[in-house]
Amino acid sequence: MLSLAQQLLEVADSSVMVPTCRNIAESVELNAKEKESVMAESASLSAQIVSLATSLQHPDDEPDLYRSLAALWLELRFAWQRHNMVANYDTISTGTCAPIVLARASVASYFLLRLEALLTRQHLDKLGDSAVELLDSVRTDVESGNLSVAA
Repeated sequence: MLSLAQQLLEVADSSVMVPTCRNIAESVELNAKEKESVMAESASLSAQIVSLATSLQHPDDEPDLYRSLAALWLELRFAWQRHNMVANYDTISTGTCAPIVLARASVASYFLLRLEALLTRQHLDKLGDSAVELLDSVRTDVESGNLSVAA
């Protein structure tokens, strides 16, 4: 079985990610600057995943890798949800939505699907547990009024 770090390197494989994200950006009517933005955001996300996998690749690092990946997964999940909410609201109120919103939602969805499809059930379960721990920590901070991040 591949380690979590090895699986993440497969998820972020640029030979797969770049062409797919380019197809997503080209599937809607975006101007050149918007296409460039979608591609840059996709490249940045791939680089973040590679950074996690290479920085925390030792077996002893795996608990920290799960926590870091859980934060990234939640970030992606919330971005996807936010983009979809904007698209739905725009569509309901104006009959259409900005293509850039659709492209960003599609890229986030693609990364989530790839991440979730390539991870084993065991890795997904641990990822879910780590995400719940992060959310519980945020809830505790909100309840205590401690919302600032210490430098």
